[in-house]
Amino acid sequence: MPSSIQIQIPAYGYTYTFSGVLSIQHHFSLKLQTKQEAESGSDFINGARNQPDKLILNVIESDVGHLPGWSDRMIQAMESVKRMRTLCNVVTPAKTYVNMLLSEFTATVNEESQSGWRGSLTFIQATTITETKKTNDNSSTATHTGSTGTVQKYSLQEMEQILQKAGIIGTAAYKTKAGIL
Repeated sequence: MPSSIQIQIPAYGYTYTFSGVLSIQHHFSLKLQTKQEAESGSDFINGARNQPDKLILNVIESDVGHLPGWSDRMIQAMESVKRMRTLCNVVTPAKTYVNMLLSEFTATVNEESQSGWRGSLTFIQATTITETKKTNDNSSTATHTGSTGTVQKYSLQEMEQILQKAGIIGTAAYKTKAGIL
């Protein structure tokens, strides 16, 4: 049986530990570029793009060694983590994953697991738009996609003039948002 795993919830400063880990499946994959994507000039590198990491944990949770009702509370906690789409860090013996979402959670209570449950937790790495642009070596580290030019500073009056020329200031929608009307 593999070592225990931890599911850390940084937003709440809490860690759930599963010691009854039956298996840990690490999934790392690439999406291969289609002909249509190649013709459109998409951001694939060497004909492929990294897919979000995926992790499937098969676990047994039991009340043994805990207060009665522990395993039921773990079901409620994992269901809440999934429902609230809480970002997690998952620490396994092989790798620590950050920004993971619990995308699927199953818990089975049967004759074999009367004082607990057996189930699986599927985590998928959350990605943002800025993480879709990868470095040229096709690593998993996102590169800065912002401007590489120099930062220009404008006074409030200069900024208002720029916005007026763009047709943003002076419109009813802008004045409503800004609380001017």
